[in-house]
Amino acid sequence: MNRIPESSSSKEENPRVSLAGLLLIAAPGIQDPVFARSVCIVVEHSEEQTIGIMLNRPLAIDTNALWEQLLEGNAKPTNTLSHVNFGGPQNGPVLAIHDNQQLAEGGNSQGVYLSAQSDTLRKLAQTTPEHCRLFIGHAVWQVSQLETEIVRGDWHVLPAIPELVFADEQLMWSKGIQAIGNSIVQAMTGLPHLMTQPLLN
Repeated sequence: MNRIPESSSSKEENPRVSLAGLLLIAAPGIQDPVFARSVCIVVEHSEEQTIGIMLNRPLAIDTNALWEQLLEGNAKPTNTLSHVNFGGPQNGPVLAIHDNQQLAEGGNSQGVYLSAQSDTLRKLAQTTPEHCRLFIGHAVWQVSQLETEIVRGDWHVLPAIPELVFADEQLMWSKGIQAIGNSIVQAMTGLPHLMTQPLLN
């Protein structure tokens, strides 16, 4: 999730803003069953492609075989790694998104980190992080495709803060939509804070 260098041809006139390390919240109107009501974190945003991990698609599978392979028959993982999520339709390595900076191979400045190397995953499995989730697969957008979808209104962009990234998967999308709505109201009214239950006023 490191910042991607700007294009040299347009660096001064139209600097390229990297989306790496940010969240994509699917707009309510998206009908594609893969992406409907999804929350994705962008892990790579280059001039060639964009790669994201879907955060709120738990998989109902037995993870014992996966962990036996990753841990090479060693000790069992901690309870925080007891389930795996569907990260997207493209095949890829097992990826962990967690809050352990000591074992980070990438991440953002908000306290959200990622790791994919087998050795790092084995170390994560033997620690007790407050937050750690595993993902299989990822989503890919071709050059300028994601930018076009954002302009079209298919996606809303938010900071990838731990409160959203590690939220309950069943509630994550609604929390993201609520955060988008709050930011719009704050921008319109200039109010620094919004009441969570305004009808009780």
